Amino acid sequence: MGVAALVEPQVIKISSKRQITIPAKFYESGSFKEYALATWTDDGLLIQPLDVDDEDVTVDILRYLIEQGCEGEELIARYREMKRKIVPIKAKLDEAERDIAEGRVGSAREMQERLREKYGLYG
Repeated sequence: MGVAALVEPQVIKISSKRQITIPAKFYESGSFKEYALATWTDDGLLIQPLDVDDEDVTVDILRYLIEQGCEGEELIARYREMKRKIVPIKAKLDEAERDIAEGRVGSAREMQERLREKYGLYG
């Protein structure tokens, strides 16, 4: 997960309009840009950077939608909807490889032990 997984948790406020602000240190270490992907998991809300400028993905999405029979305005609308949900896998793999090469990651077991020690978790 890189450096971002090692940043101290931080309490953030939710506005009356249900909006949150991503703290600067998380924003920078996570390489966020204009979009983020929010996913509900068993552990809570996961927010990930989302790159919507990957042209290879664009072609794949359009091919898929055309195969599904979409055209005209429906094609455009469904494309925009799907494009927002794409997570740039290649960039994430490249980042993970850099983290490994530069020694910023350890085994899952090591991470579990650090978290147990730090937060008094047992299990």
